[in-house]
Amino acid sequence: MLSSLIYSQAAAPIARQHDSVTPHCFRGLHGFRQSDYVRSDGNKSERIIARWLHGRGDQMAAKSKRPEPWGAIRKLPSGRYQASYVGPDTVRYPAPKTFDSKDDARGWLAERRVEIQRGMWKSPALRAAEAEAAAKIAAAERFGAYATTWIAQRTNSKGQPLRLKTRTEYERQIEKGLSTFSNDRLTAITPARVRAWHAARMEVGATAAGAEARLLRAIMNTAVLDGILDRNPVPTALTKSATGVKHRPPTLDELGIVLETIGDEFRVAILLAAYGGLRLGEWRALRRRDLSVIDGRIVVNVERAAQYIRGQGWHVGPPKSSDGVRTVTLPAALTQDVERHLAERVGPFPDDLVFPHRGRGEFVSDKAFYGPWNRARDAAGIRDQVREHDLRAFAGTMHAVGGATLRETMAFLGHSTTVAAMAYQATTGRDADLADRMPLPPSNPRSALAQLRRSGSEAVQ
Repeated sequence: MLSSLIYSQAAAPIARQHDSVTPHCFRGLHGFRQSDYVRSDGNKSERIIARWLHGRGDQMAAKSKRPEPWGAIRKLPSGRYQASYVGPDTVRYPAPKTFDSKDDARGWLAERRVEIQRGMWKSPALRAAEAEAAAKIAAAERFGAYATTWIAQRTNSKGQPLRLKTRTEYERQIEKGLSTFSNDRLTAITPARVRAWHAARMEVGATAAGAEARLLRAIMNTAVLDGILDRNPVPTALTKSATGVKHRPPTLDELGIVLETIGDEFRVAILLAAYGGLRLGEWRALRRRDLSVIDGRIVVNVERAAQYIRGQGWHVGPPKSSDGVRTVTLPAALTQDVERHLAERVGPFPDDLVFPHRGRGEFVSDKAFYGPWNRARDAAGIRDQVREHDLRAFAGTMHAVGGATLRETMAFLGHSTTVAAMAYQATTGRDADLADRMPLPPSNPRSALAQLRRSGSEAVQ
């Protein structure tokens, strides 16, 4: 039984459907006054009206929660808000995170809606794929990875891969001197940073700093060609290795003292370098079969070189360049020295080394040679001026002085460019002699010219 009087405009439809509720009080349906009321003594009516009122309350509450103008927002049990929207591909996408307030969620939805309206929208899956691709590109454009790829793809002027020693030296420079830039994006390596790095490296050594700067500039040149950089950040001036110490070939007197001092083990090695232009790695790899006597002169077949690569051991391959494979003829005056060396210090078999190693190892080590070489240089007073490699400059200079053409000197030294050949020639102090050889005008030029013209006329007749 209802315990109270119920009046409501909304109660009329219920009264029409149920006989247990007095029908006359719902007259007018939507126009009754507040004095209209319903009284019922049946439990059924009470339950029906209670259920209706509860449902009507839910509907009113739902109407009070206005839907979002775009997308959807729901409040989570945690009190935070989750936003989602349906993309152009008809797939619903939730926000990657929840929000502290509904306004924050609406702001995120507004951004997505603007992206769609402007045609800039991308699905989260596509964005993730692009981000992964960008990360890979960024990793590839970091100096360390880029430099490693550069070395692997680098070729010489003839399209050949870098030789092992060159490649190993580049790798060492990148690992040591250039390690400052390893994790940097190429675009982050600026001229200012390069200058600061070079200044620090100069304190370690000018030669090393110049060599590392040359490698860095070469790598950055490729980055410019690849379109990664607009310009090379390495100034050309930093690639120079000027140390203030000038190297030169020895004079004849200095070479004589070296030959007297160095001893029989390496005397012929010095002769091969000074009169045959052989590099250290080339004479170190010579075998008995590579030397022959033709018309009283020693002919040397230079076709390989031996180099010790740190971490890899000895490497035997062709000379430094393809033009380095050559045949060299020594002066006849040196034949006796070479034959005596072959008889006393070289084994009888064709593959026996001309300069056999001592102790462990396949070839004469740098340490084994530089001990006697340094003592000989000290005796001649040229320790800081003449290097072993400068003996090649002596050979090139003497060859040219003897009357060889530039092309002949290039073949003699195994050079492929005139620039390299000229770098191995030095002045000899013959300025006065060469000046005296220059012809002068005749004392009576008019008479000489007239005689020349008469001679020409007679020849025509």
